[in-house]
Amino acid sequence: MGQEARLQSAITKFLRSKDRFVNKTQGGNPGTDTGTPDIITIDLGGRLLGLEIKRPDGHGVVSPEQKAIGKQIIRNGGRWEVIDSFEKFEEAWQDVTTLI
Repeated sequence: MGQEARLQSAITKFLRSKDRFVNKTQGGNPGTDTGTPDIITIDLGGRLLGLEIKRPDGHGVVSPEQKAIGKQIIRNGGRWEVIDSFEKFEEAWQDVTTLI
């Protein structure tokens, strides 16, 4: 399992432990739009958080399609974050949970 997959797994496990709705998407699969965040979760208030997970070594690149989807999520009242470490996820999680 690669670094990005391990990070996705740790984040997904954490979110599920908080009883969150979690959808782990697989880009490139039929039925999944290009640019869809790797992890989609929804809080109890119905707000969507899209997480685009990138490799912790800094070599991950956010595609134009991913940026466009991220802007669309934000424009519609959700949050979108690019995450390349569990620490960065924890920071985003703190921001999200203080808004609830």
